[in-house]
Amino acid sequence: MKLNITTNHRILKENLGIKLPNFVILTGSNGAGKTQLLNHIHENAGGYWEKHENELMSSTNPDDVKMLFPLIDEQGNNLNNIVYSYPGLRNYENYFHNEEPLINQIKNQWTQLEPLCIAYNTIRNKSFQNDEDELTQLNRSIVSLVRSLQTDNSRFSENNLKKAQLHQIKTLKEVSLKSGKKIFEINYIDFLIFYNIPTNIFSSALDLLFHQFYLKQKYYPNLTQNIATPWETFNQILEKANFKYKVEFVPSTNEEYPSPIKLIDNQLGVTNANLDGLSSGEKTIIALIFVLYHASRNGKFPQVILFDEPDAHLHPSLTQLFLDVIQKVLVEEQKVKVIITTHSPSTIALAPNDSIYKMDRVLGCPIKENIKSAIEDLTNGITSVTIEESNLGVIYNIKNNNNHILFTEGITDKIILETAWEKLYSSKKRNFYIQDCFSANFLGTIFNQGNEFPDGIFHQFPDKKLIALFDFDGAGYGNWNRKKSFPNLIEQNPSKCLTRYNDANGYLVLLPSTNKKLIMDLVIKGENETFEEESKLTIESLFLDFEFIREKFFIEQKIIGGGSYYTFNGKKRDFSKFISTLDPIYFEEFTPLFDKIDELLK
Repeated sequence: MKLNITTNHRILKENLGIKLPNFVILTGSNGAGKTQLLNHIHENAGGYWEKHENELMSSTNPDDVKMLFPLIDEQGNNLNNIVYSYPGLRNYENYFHNEEPLINQIKNQWTQLEPLCIAYNTIRNKSFQNDEDELTQLNRSIVSLVRSLQTDNSRFSENNLKKAQLHQIKTLKEVSLKSGKKIFEINYIDFLIFYNIPTNIFSSALDLLFHQFYLKQKYYPNLTQNIATPWETFNQILEKANFKYKVEFVPSTNEEYPSPIKLIDNQLGVTNANLDGLSSGEKTIIALIFVLYHASRNGKFPQVILFDEPDAHLHPSLTQLFLDVIQKVLVEEQKVKVIITTHSPSTIALAPNDSIYKMDRVLGCPIKENIKSAIEDLTNGITSVTIEESNLGVIYNIKNNNNHILFTEGITDKIILETAWEKLYSSKKRNFYIQDCFSANFLGTIFNQGNEFPDGIFHQFPDKKLIALFDFDGAGYGNWNRKKSFPNLIEQNPSKCLTRYNDANGYLVLLPSTNKKLIMDLVIKGENETFEEESKLTIESLFLDFEFIREKFFIEQKIIGGGSYYTFNGKKRDFSKFISTLDPIYFEEFTPLFDKIDELLK
């Protein structure tokens, strides 16, 4: 599609014919003009009238002047059916006020239509020239009917009587056609059954859709034969989306009103009374499920949807699902053009690279941006904003790798291990992927929460073996020694990597103490007894036995009462770069670790 900006107001600057993909993730700092751009597009969806009128006045050939629109497709067609969604997937038109419940609107409409049905009985044998003639005859009948019910006709005024409208006649005829009943035979239940419930992508009238189908099953069973119930369809979509809830439909005891939708937690079996009990993020996902549902039911979709931070309340673990629904269902299947604004590094990290654009404050328009730069801009150079945001990058890498996964505490640990493997097994292909994290605590949190359904990594990736490698120091031992989540101690020899197992596909591993004295002194108290959380072994310490490395990167720590030990005192990145020049013999202390990994993967 192409974007046309015609204003030079505030941040936006005039710029015509900006080429954009059909799916755009628009990022940028606060105040860069993202929301201003969406407002500009939405407010001028019908065309730039002021610009058009000015061009008409100044043109010598007005017939050649064409209306300019904010968005056009590749064929030059105007994209003027545009929907604006606020954070949380709320429709622009309903953002500032709460609509009356749809069932109440239906009841109010029937209150006005019911007298017309009664009046139709008095004209049922008459013939009409057209709809207008029928309307005239009906209104005369209504006047006569109401007058006959008066006790004092002198006080009756026809002018005070509300007349039937043509659109009401058309509504009743539509219900009559669908139900197979005469208009004067129609009742409220018929009207409710055949009421056209909105099926736009923001419609959440599930209770009415379900209730309507239930009534149709009861009173018009021939219309529901061989048709899946809407609650079955909805649950199939929920299951496909790996959402943790399913809906339960219980027929209402009062046929005039639907019963509220109940949500059941698949893991806990707990029933939430209704959708209001969900978190803001879960409501966002449910809104996306509505998109899937209405797509399956041939719902009505606009040409363009402008999403202003729809991920604002979304837990990062659901971001991939969120993007998949929008891209696959809206963009690819329904051919909807989508522009999303976001401040979330998670959304940027998981979005297609060609969809990433940045709102340039100087140029006043969107420009192409790459994922790395966009994330750096949003985080101001900070590697990790929160555990949840960081976790998204980890999940993304696991999904896009077919091997088993070895997790390390940090990026330099990953570099050191990759170098060690290349030095020791240069002709052997590594059968596991090394995923760096941001700290021992971050890595420990991922594994400790790994059994949580449905977001835990052991549930998301049951076919992959996931190994967490920790330094044998205070932080590492504390995160390794998770007896509740990982109850099985399957390796008790520190020189062969102490290992815990969770009865599924998760392992916690500590660095090996080896049989070299300087390294053992950091861990071993006696035989297989360790200093536990008082240990000092980091991955760099596996090189301690080499004097020139020890002198360059380590410092000797004296112990009160005699003795000493060495701790790393260099820059981790410089060290990881330095070891790449070493011969394989310097990496022999990594052999027990790789042997343990090989054993676990077998």
